[in-house]
Amino acid sequence: MSEPSLPHPPANPEMPLKGAKGSGMNGQSTGYSSTFGPIGRKPDIATRVKAEEIRLLIDLGQSSTTPIFIGIIIVGLAFWGTSPLWATGVVLAIQIIAQTYFNHVRAGFRADPDVVINASLWARRYTIGTFLSGLTWGVGGLLWLHEGTFEQQVFYSLVLSSVSVATVITRATFPPAVITYISTAVTPTVVIMLIQHDPLQLATVGLALMFLYTLVAWTRRISRAYRETIRLRFENVDLVERMARAHAATEQKRFDAEAAEQRAKAADRAKAEFLDILGHEVSTPLESLSAMARQLGSEPLSAAQVNLADTMRASSDELKRLFNDMIDFSQMEARTLELNPTHFDAVDFVKSIVRDMRPLAAKRHLSLELDVVPSSLTAIRTDATRLRQVLTNLISNGIKYTESGGIILRMQLTDQPGGKNALRFSVIDTGIGLTPDARKHLFEGFAKGIKENSDGTGGANFSGGMGLGLAISDRLVRLMGGKIEVDSAPGQGSSFWFLLPCDSPASNEATTDVPVLASFAPRNSQRLIDHDYLYELERELGPDEAADHMVDALTVILILYEEIERARREGNAHDLKAKAQSLQTAADAIGLVAIAEAARIIAAQGADTRAEEVPYLHKRISETWGQLARAYPGIIMNEPDA
Repeated sequence: MSEPSLPHPPANPEMPLKGAKGSGMNGQSTGYSSTFGPIGRKPDIATRVKAEEIRLLIDLGQSSTTPIFIGIIIVGLAFWGTSPLWATGVVLAIQIIAQTYFNHVRAGFRADPDVVINASLWARRYTIGTFLSGLTWGVGGLLWLHEGTFEQQVFYSLVLSSVSVATVITRATFPPAVITYISTAVTPTVVIMLIQHDPLQLATVGLALMFLYTLVAWTRRISRAYRETIRLRFENVDLVERMARAHAATEQKRFDAEAAEQRAKAADRAKAEFLDILGHEVSTPLESLSAMARQLGSEPLSAAQVNLADTMRASSDELKRLFNDMIDFSQMEARTLELNPTHFDAVDFVKSIVRDMRPLAAKRHLSLELDVVPSSLTAIRTDATRLRQVLTNLISNGIKYTESGGIILRMQLTDQPGGKNALRFSVIDTGIGLTPDARKHLFEGFAKGIKENSDGTGGANFSGGMGLGLAISDRLVRLMGGKIEVDSAPGQGSSFWFLLPCDSPASNEATTDVPVLASFAPRNSQRLIDHDYLYELERELGPDEAADHMVDALTVILILYEEIERARREGNAHDLKAKAQSLQTAADAIGLVAIAEAARIIAAQGADTRAEEVPYLHKRISETWGQLARAYPGIIMNEPDA
């Protein structure tokens, strides 16, 4: 059983909507409509259930037309000897009048565009028809039983019982119609039998009334069953529609995520290629500059000139290191950095690092010592180049932020859960230490540098540029299967340490928890509706409130569109731009992205709006309405006023 047919928007999103032709800013005929019908929403479930009950009432009653006329003729023949022939003719005439009225009501009901709202009115009109139809049997009782015998009265009572059962079957969805029919049909016969004061007739009337009372009770129960069944059907339809909208929102999120992922990958590739090219192009002149500075420093120069040459060389080396860090960081963000693990002697490895870094510490009058716990393994499998990069960076930072004392590089073997071994590398300094806030942001990309607290209490806070060194070290350690940590307190120095498995990962499998920069996807310009936004709106407000909100917004949009067309016809560029901006805001507010984009174009062009832009807006409204009508069948567009 389907719902009563209602005016509905075009199923084809390309179908133009009705209206009069207009003209462009320069007077050209566009051939596009400027008139849309008013927007409304489907009535609530209780109203729709009531309308469906009345539709069933009207449709099911049509099936008993022929049998009722045949029944009248048969009953008339049964009373041939006790009643005149014209009595049957009168009964048939009343039924013809009733049937004509029923046909008129059915035709009006099916033609009514507001049948759901007007269902109660049609029910009352139909009940008048049931009164006329019941009057057929009531008048028949008066005419046929006037001179009838008791046996004929019993026979007619059985006939009335049969038609009463039939009316319960066909009209149970509306109990008032059943009660009206039975009362009109039965009352005259009951009165005739009661006024004769015969005990047998009185008993017959009593039993008949009990039977009719039972029929009425059944009618009410059947009506409730019909009502609940119809309600469940409508609720299931609404649920399926909401599930379809949820699915559309989920698919949109998936599509957006895939598109964002593709754009992020493309951006990462472009960034990596750019940095590779930049690094290659810059490294060559920096190498030359550094070599020239070293050569200049070997020449007989004054002390000031030697300092300048040393500064040039140090600056060029720092720039080269910075470019290399940028390339490494870019590769790690794009997850394209690959490790090259090899087996090597860990003790000899850390000794070489301390040997290379000791002159740098000596320049700042600091000590740099190596502490290798005797039980340490002598072999490890990891990327030696990247491990050297991490330890060198940590030692360099220790030297940079330590004023007195020294730095210790410690390596020791530790036992891990599951019986596995790991090497712990620690870089310990006697510097000013770190505050809790400084430790919190220490490993972020492009983090601030460090300075001593101004209150003289010791410790470090972020200030000048620290670059990417610690951020890269953190990510490299993660790639190698470990995690870098820091223990520090203001005025007590710092200890940077990390654990590496003795057999590090051979691939990029350890990159799953490496932080990646966020990417924000632009809105898809080809999308008509933002299903995700509308679904979240429906979840927040509820289906009925969301539908009312959308109806109000759509009404505003169509009014603004009419005003845009009027401004275009009158050549009023100021109003055209203002209304287009308002339309863009209104469309964005309910996720109608295609309409908002078309309105934005008109608002941006203003007085220079091309003749085809407003018809294009009309086309986008028509397309959007087609898709919106499929997603939200409860929102309807009525026919435009003539």
